[in-house]
Amino acid sequence: MSIPCLGRVHDRRAVAWESSGVSERRRLPRRYLVVAAFVFVVAASERFGGPLTVDALRGAVSSGTEAAADQLRDRNARGEIHLTFDDGPTPGYTAEILELLDRYDAEAVFFPIGEQVEPNAALLERAVDDGHRLGNHTWAHDRLADLTAWDFDAAVGRTQIAVERATGTVPTCLRPPEGVIDDAAVDMAAAEGLTVEMWTVDPLDWQTDDPDAIARRVIDGAEDGAVVLLHDGGGGRDATVDALGTILRELGRDGYRFTVLPGC
Repeated sequence: MSIPCLGRVHDRRAVAWESSGVSERRRLPRRYLVVAAFVFVVAASERFGGPLTVDALRGAVSSGTEAAADQLRDRNARGEIHLTFDDGPTPGYTAEILELLDRYDAEAVFFPIGEQVEPNAALLERAVDDGHRLGNHTWAHDRLADLTAWDFDAAVGRTQIAVERATGTVPTCLRPPEGVIDDAAVDMAAAEGLTVEMWTVDPLDWQTDDPDAIARRVIDGAEDGAVVLLHDGGGGRDATVDALGTILRELGRDGYRFTVLPGC
């Protein structure tokens, strides 16, 4: 039987060393191995509060493996990416997106259109149950500029009520349609308890039917804290769904985690 020793994997290496005339590397004396084993047993016994049983040894190996895996994940982590979906919910597309997010253990924020909330309440309830967050994208994709307080309430306040009635949750973030919002609307949003959330990566998925182009734009723009604008409504979204699988797979492989946008 070969005895593992420092700097060697198998006794055949020792034979190779000896045959090559390398005498500096010698088998570690057996007494050193005995001492090392004794130290290991004592340390393990102290760690687990009792004698080193087979179960305790297995626990030590398992604990060490888990700790190593955690360290590896931390070392490989590239950062967090925040996926957001506007203009939904839409039967079919939103459901497919939810399935992909679940498959890749990813979190996202959905910014629904108010008038689409009640007819598709089950999709939003599922999103909440899956750990995603809901924002506010106005009642009918309204432009948030030059609005009276009444207009703002009809566009944003009405959507707040619809989402709460459908899901029991109250949105805390607002996504202005087309990114248009003036200072007065920002102030009115703050009065409603809403932060205004924009994006940093726009793959223009509403402009193209090419999933590869959508995925490439997102992957190229990926960085820690990136906020990705995607759509689960407002038109055909087959390309977005196809691109999302690639985005989740490739960026996940690169060490990114998909988490909820902090303001939501």
